[in-house]
Amino acid sequence: MLDNLTAVCTNLDPQISAALAGNFGDNIDATAIAALGNESSGLSTGQIKTIKPEDLIASLAVLGSITGWNEGQAKAIIQALLSSGKMQINGSSTLFMLGSLVVGVPASVFGGIDGSQLVAASKDSAFLVYMMSAPQISRQTFVTQIVSLNSNGEAIIENVPDEMATEIPRALLLGFSGDSEVITKLNQKKWKRQQVELFFSVIALESSTAELGGANNLSSSVLQGFTCTGVRTIRKAQVKKLVKACRRKGKRKVKLVESQLTCMYNYIRDESDATSFDLYPPDVLLYYDYSLVPQAACRSYFEQLADADFSVFSSALSYKRTDLFANARSCLGITNTSLTKDDISVLGSMCCTLDGSYIENSDPSVLEKLKACPDLTVAQASAAQTLLLSGKTPYGTPSNWDQQTLEDLGMLPLYMTSTFYNEFDKQTKRKFLKYFLKLIRSNGVDRRRRRTMKKEIQKSIRKKSKRSIVDECTVGTITQVTISGATFPFDYDDVAQFNCCLSAATVKDNLDAITAKVDEEEYLRVVLSKLNEAYAANATIPEDQVQLLGPASRVASVDDITKWSITQVDTLSALMDSSNGQWEPSQAKAVVSRYLSAAGNKLGSAELNSVGGANLCSLDVDVLKNISQRGLKDADALDVSSCTTEKKKELFIIARQAFAQSTRATVPVSTYQLLKAYSGGATLADVRSWAASNVDMDMATFTNLDQSVVLSLTVNEVKGLLGSNLANLKSYENQTLVQRWTTSQYQSELDTLGLGLTGGKAGTATNAATTNSPTATTGTITGSTAAPGSTGSTAAPGSTAAPGSTGSTAAPGSTAAPGSTGSTAAPGSTAAPGSTGSTAAPGSTAAPGSTGSTAAPGSTAAPGSTGSTAAPGSTGSTASTSTTTGGGSRVRADAGLSLLFVLVLLLTSQHAVV
Repeated sequence: MLDNLTAVCTNLDPQISAALAGNFGDNIDATAIAALGNESSGLSTGQIKTIKPEDLIASLAVLGSITGWNEGQAKAIIQALLSSGKMQINGSSTLFMLGSLVVGVPASVFGGIDGSQLVAASKDSAFLVYMMSAPQISRQTFVTQIVSLNSNGEAIIENVPDEMATEIPRALLLGFSGDSEVITKLNQKKWKRQQVELFFSVIALESSTAELGGANNLSSSVLQGFTCTGVRTIRKAQVKKLVKACRRKGKRKVKLVESQLTCMYNYIRDESDATSFDLYPPDVLLYYDYSLVPQAACRSYFEQLADADFSVFSSALSYKRTDLFANARSCLGITNTSLTKDDISVLGSMCCTLDGSYIENSDPSVLEKLKACPDLTVAQASAAQTLLLSGKTPYGTPSNWDQQTLEDLGMLPLYMTSTFYNEFDKQTKRKFLKYFLKLIRSNGVDRRRRRTMKKEIQKSIRKKSKRSIVDECTVGTITQVTISGATFPFDYDDVAQFNCCLSAATVKDNLDAITAKVDEEEYLRVVLSKLNEAYAANATIPEDQVQLLGPASRVASVDDITKWSITQVDTLSALMDSSNGQWEPSQAKAVVSRYLSAAGNKLGSAELNSVGGANLCSLDVDVLKNISQRGLKDADALDVSSCTTEKKKELFIIARQAFAQSTRATVPVSTYQLLKAYSGGATLADVRSWAASNVDMDMATFTNLDQSVVLSLTVNEVKGLLGSNLANLKSYENQTLVQRWTTSQYQSELDTLGLGLTGGKAGTATNAATTNSPTATTGTITGSTAAPGSTGSTAAPGSTAAPGSTGSTAAPGSTAAPGSTGSTAAPGSTAAPGSTGSTAAPGSTAAPGSTGSTAAPGSTAAPGSTGSTAAPGSTGSTASTSTTTGGGSRVRADAGLSLLFVLVLLLTSQHAVV
């Protein structure tokens, strides 16, 4: 009967599969597996661990053809095979034998297979499909082995499968030629943005796109790598074509971020067809200068803007979102919160930015726009719910709602509260959940949102039933069949019942299946507690179970984590999977520390990619110092923006050693691109070298630089640093760092940028540094002070090399003042601001503007004196008073005496004329 059932029914409900498998208990052999066929996917991991290795080997043909394995089941089978010693996984032939079970092969096993064998395996399309379902750490190791065959970029893109190109270390994607075959291969692979940025300047060339039939034939995967840095040497006409090529919809839409969109706008803003809004990506229109939009064409502008993603705005430019709606109201003649159907049609996705009052009072068609929003605020969701409950929508009155109503609402049920779900009976909610959970998983809806929805649904059920006050299971014991239900743990709306009905043994044997479906934190705490109970005698949770904790790991205490076995990179990677939620810093630190405590473990590229930037910031500086250059070089570009300044600086030092090829005043643009992710820790010298290299830094990177570095940059240096992104300074003028930099500059210098920046200092900068300012290191001798901005200067004991002094030497007790360049201040003397190549002898002053002059002891080389010598006690052309006190210090007479003397002479001369 079982044979007939499994042969005829090819798509049985998972609960039926679990029931059939459960009937065999722990007596499962090759015969039972053959009888179960595809329904073997109903076996619990506990049952799998009882199967003899020889029975598993004999059943590989059946087991490897099943596509319904979860990760825990596949890993249990592979572990049983490997630990028995009866099977080795060492080549393409054994990988083919495993079939769908390859998702359970540890990364270390792939790391032990020769790359040529993996290249051969990847030629098989069925195997490749299975591999794409494997954990990322396995795919990453798979690619690493292939890359080890030949690290030449063109050999890599030949050997690595198109679907797995995202795992190629970005540092290896440099130096591509414009050869037709190379361009074609690059264009057909799947990439991450950080990878494409490194070769976009090659594939985006007019000659390269011509090989593909034009810019419009560039893949969306490639176009996402557009940056101002990448197109800085490409003809403007070609850049314009690239921007237009990014106008795509649906699954082909090119996902772009703010820095790319503002860059695109800077390139097209002055074009004659810039107001032909249907030629450019809707997201670019978000950053248009609205004052340049013709009033007669404003409706057309907003109609095209209707397809834009309003969530792309950064916090610094979020004000533009508000401005856009204000301009739309003016254009469309909207005077109140009641939007018409036509208004809503024109606004399109801008409806995702509306506040609750507009949603409640507008035409019901606003709900259709809200369905497509990437997210809704609590206020927006509440307003949408109020509108629905009013009964004045196409969905009718609540009393007539049914399962179809819920399905027709698209993604809106994700945001509804228990008040809304009270309108449906329990059976309707169960059926809807069975449909909806499958839908939102396929759409990649995160656990946080799923958790909130489930909580509201359960709350609506609890209101109609009394909360359990008994300490025994009344709903029904939880078994592997119960867990296999699509809506589990829906029937356990009371966490007390969930706790009573779930045994430690069931958790131990079905952990992966449970954590795949349980989302609410209070339920996850029960799961973790039961697991601890199951292994209480061991004092340690075994590695294979830790890998399956999923979201349950996030409710663990630091003390819990110390009891986990974490020695394999697979375990670290599984724990750090961001889809299970974010870690608290203390938890992340405990997990990584637990891994590093195992002999031989380190933070290599695989570990860094697994941990990620945010979690890396939770580690101590001493731990970060142990990251190798090779590890960071082969890792992804990590987002370390949340790190402390100290940690950013440490990571930048490692990155610079890994990527920089020289210490020249300028650097290759590719080096800057590799370092950009870590630029928050860059020194002033590094940033100045980038400014001299025309890297076209985007504002997101600029505002993440160390504050002290930015405040030390001159107007000309910032101009050279930002390049074609310079115009964006105006948009960011209220951003904290930009604002501070602006107020530290002279207004006269800011005016030279022509951006309309205000708030600078009054006066004129007479000694502003140029873009190519020297970047030598200032030497400071014990007891001296080399002030900020002093470059190439030496301050002897007790002296001061003041800010801006360049190439000057301040002897003991002297001062090389701001702006002095190449001057020497002898003991007790002052090389004043602006003195260049002058020498001030003991007790003397080389005054501002003196060039190539020598001031003898007690004298002053007056302002503007050039190539002259002031004898002892004299002053260039004008006599003044100078007093020297003990210890080499000098007291200058009040400058007012000199001014008074000049005034007397002036009055005398005027009197003589009269």
